[in-house]
Amino acid sequence: MQNSLHLLPLIAATAFLLFALILVHAIFWGMTFTIDDVHVRVRVYGLTARKVALSDIEWAAQDWVFWNEHWTNTLNPRRMVLLRRRSGVFKSFLISPPSPSDFLRELGARDVAIR
Repeated sequence: MQNSLHLLPLIAATAFLLFALILVHAIFWGMTFTIDDVHVRVRVYGLTARKVALSDIEWAAQDWVFWNEHWTNTLNPRRMVLLRRRSGVFKSFLISPPSPSDFLRELGARDVAIR
């Protein structure tokens, strides 16, 4: 045991790097956005990480603001959809579905105002 203590920094660095790689993969490839009858859901590897009630969405637009709750997996501002909520500390909820126009069209079909 005494002889292997010098390996602890290497083990800790490897564990941190592995965690960072899993986190980056989860954000950029594992995150999806779905709309069901009641909620807009942010899913990571199929598990719901965050949901916003459709009744709580005041309006939606293909826009971007600085002060928001940020659930995006891209840096491309053309792929971002802003959901303006009626309640909450952060009223702006930013997501990045693969096709923002289709996502907004589906929200509009569910009686959410589109700007």
